[in-house]
Amino acid sequence: MMSRYAVWQDALIWSYMGERYGVRLGTAYRNAIQWLPTMRPYPKFSEPDDPDFHAAVYAVTHVVYTLNSYSSYQLSPRWLWAEYSFLKRNLTKAIVMEDPETMGEFLDALKSFGIAEDRSLIRKGIEYLLAKQNPDGSWGDIEAEDIYQRYHPTWTAVDGLREYSWRSKRLSFPKLGPLLTNMARQSRTKIET
Repeated sequence: MMSRYAVWQDALIWSYMGERYGVRLGTAYRNAIQWLPTMRPYPKFSEPDDPDFHAAVYAVTHVVYTLNSYSSYQLSPRWLWAEYSFLKRNLTKAIVMEDPETMGEFLDALKSFGIAEDRSLIRKGIEYLLAKQNPDGSWGDIEAEDIYQRYHPTWTAVDGLREYSWRSKRLSFPKLGPLLTNMARQSRTKIET
């Protein structure tokens, strides 16, 4: 059975890709992103092999990717303050999990919020990734039979290490700005009361 976060991640990816290509793949992206308040608060880290926490991390990073058009735009933490906070609070958990693939996604997503490489949190993640690089230059299990387990860790690590030249600070779908602002406001109010 899939975690609700894994199902949501797939909905975000497929609806985003479909909308970008001009076809509907199940639902509109707006319908998928509207689940954001329902998914909050995200689970707390309990142990390295916690599948729900792992799925939540990937759902959050894919909220970022689909809203910044896969690293084209910088995002404001105001739009996604809960996700921004979750990522900052849990980046070091990827070290505990011994997971360079997840670390790459953490770094990539946090950089999109404007966190500079010289910040200690980002430096910690970068140092971890560099220490876990394989002799052939890749990341992940070089003997994995599933090709995804060989290329995706390297892809995410490279994305986590690279520097970006953002086009601007905006959303991939600018018309979603008011919706995200409203959802952020409602979440803050719910937590404060």
